[in-house]
Amino acid sequence: MTAEEQPEDPRERGLRRVKRFYSISAEREWDRLDQPVDGRLEFAVHRAWIGRFLPAAPARVLDIGGGPGRYSIWLAGLGYDVTLADLSPDLLELAKEKAAEAGVELGGAFETNATDLSQSDDYSFDVVLCMGPFYHLVEEIDRKQALAELHRVLKPGGRVFAAFLNRFQTLRVAVNQDIPFFTPYTEDMIKSYHYTGVLDWQGIPGTFNLAYLFWPKDIAPFMESGGFETTDLISSQSNAADVQKHLALFAERQPELYEWAMAELIEQANEPSILGSGYHILYIGRKP
Repeated sequence: MTAEEQPEDPRERGLRRVKRFYSISAEREWDRLDQPVDGRLEFAVHRAWIGRFLPAAPARVLDIGGGPGRYSIWLAGLGYDVTLADLSPDLLELAKEKAAEAGVELGGAFETNATDLSQSDDYSFDVVLCMGPFYHLVEEIDRKQALAELHRVLKPGGRVFAAFLNRFQTLRVAVNQDIPFFTPYTEDMIKSYHYTGVLDWQGIPGTFNLAYLFWPKDIAPFMESGGFETTDLISSQSNAADVQKHLALFAERQPELYEWAMAELIEQANEPSILGSGYHILYIGRKP
């Protein structure tokens, strides 16, 4: 490094890592929410619970960190005026393609970081979805800045839906011997992941990386510190996170009971005793 060169800002380096991950996995990210052993249950639970609190269409929705547009396209199809924003230009392009295929029109799409929504005016949205950005904001100052931006752009009385990674999953992931990259690493790596909530495995390309996980008890206080009122917390996989493979088989083998089982899983998803069992947690709140 020459005298004139400055060391790279760690945040910029982190953003580049996250952007690179989604750039190489754009189609995989679109497909994930339709995979029976991955995101299908999560998407069903989220849509059901979000739908319970949405204002009437055509309310204005900001889907920040909406990636390839699964939620944006769903909401646009219901008649909402949806603006999609994301860190990854590749995901935004894919979202536009998928929206065209679905025959829906997005109200807008722009590239940005969740910590900077300056392209949007104060009080400009009736609903804000934040279904991914808090996964990757490993610095507390960035999480607080993103929270402040969500509050700023939301109208009084507006609804916020935010997804968080659940730190209770760290032990489940750590002992899962089907995940090969844990095997050659030291106990320090696993313990750091669990105790700090920071997932930072450099040198393992193509893996979900540079993430922050919340303890469930800390989510509502965090959101309330930004001025929101808590309505509910939802286990994104209800109490079936570890049996999604069997749930998919159940759908094939006992289709007459599958719809009933799904309805029950959705209804139970806000039960406090199972909140820690999901891999993700959905926060539902309101701006006073």
